[in-house]
Amino acid sequence: MNYELLAWPQLHDRMAKAFASGSAPWDIMYMCGWVPEFESFLLPFVDSLPADLIADLPESSFKTVTSNGKRYGTVFTLSLLTLFYNREHLERAGIKEPPKNWDEFKRYTKELSRDGRFGYVANYAEAAGIGGAASYWMAFLQQAGGTMFGEGGLPVFKSDAGVDALQMMIDLMASGTEPGSISYAGINDASNVFMSGRASMMMNWPYMWNPAQDPKQSQIVGKLAASILPAGPAGTASIDGTDAWTIGKTSTNPEKARKLIEFYLDKDVQKRQALDTGWLPSRLSVLGNPEIQVKLPIAKVVLDQAQHPYDSFVTADYTQVSQAIGTEVQKARRG
Repeated sequence: MNYELLAWPQLHDRMAKAFASGSAPWDIMYMCGWVPEFESFLLPFVDSLPADLIADLPESSFKTVTSNGKRYGTVFTLSLLTLFYNREHLERAGIKEPPKNWDEFKRYTKELSRDGRFGYVANYAEAAGIGGAASYWMAFLQQAGGTMFGEGGLPVFKSDAGVDALQMMIDLMASGTEPGSISYAGINDASNVFMSGRASMMMNWPYMWNPAQDPKQSQIVGKLAASILPAGPAGTASIDGTDAWTIGKTSTNPEKARKLIEFYLDKDVQKRQALDTGWLPSRLSVLGNPEIQVKLPIAKVVLDQAQHPYDSFVTADYTQVSQAIGTEVQKARRG
């Protein structure tokens, strides 16, 4: 096997240039929400995978790799937003459990904002993309019962649910969101505030669990806990980081490429992926493995969150769409 290793920010443009020139040299490619954009250069290979493998992956996970009714990839790590919280902060405030719904979320955020700390922290400075301001709003939109696009592919989020989602974010800001949240451009910025003990709750990705338990990086070791996201009027829902394997149309070995992806998704390999790197498996049976859940308690929470349907909202023009929405969300949060 030969691997071309690039820094994550370089991946999209490297592939775009290779596709445009007709000289894409790879069999297998990592995608992060880019499947609809690069659809014409990819093979819809998923239907050829073993049925028991497909059945062991969350149904909603295929939404991030589906375009025009065809599935072009498989998610290899289940990267769902869940709620991270500082158990010690909640106990000191007399709060026995994490918030279950929006009302508790806002109330706890206010009650936890004390002694120089804030109840909640987020990163809203980046408007677009997965992990930007728009994507947090998209999680709230689903929880309010809304969706981004209708059956015809046109936007339908200008609705009561869309307004409710934005109002929830505004209310959460007023309740005690750490003021710097509007200026934090990435999840690491917000996570650093949370891991320093200056905030009690945040929406976070599974890969941050290990750094938050590392004494060299975190001051909340032994205090960290997680739960599924608080439910809105329509229930809880999350968004997916969309990390997936795809196969290029120009692959000279598409059958071998598919077999290699099957190997990456083998139960034993998925288990090693989690234990060795902290990146959770995408297979539900491996997420439920007792050894995984002991080593990575976030696995059980993500498994619970995965039982609730979630949408990807990923389109060919996702960057432009989420930039436009995220900019308006930022304006609203600034008042």
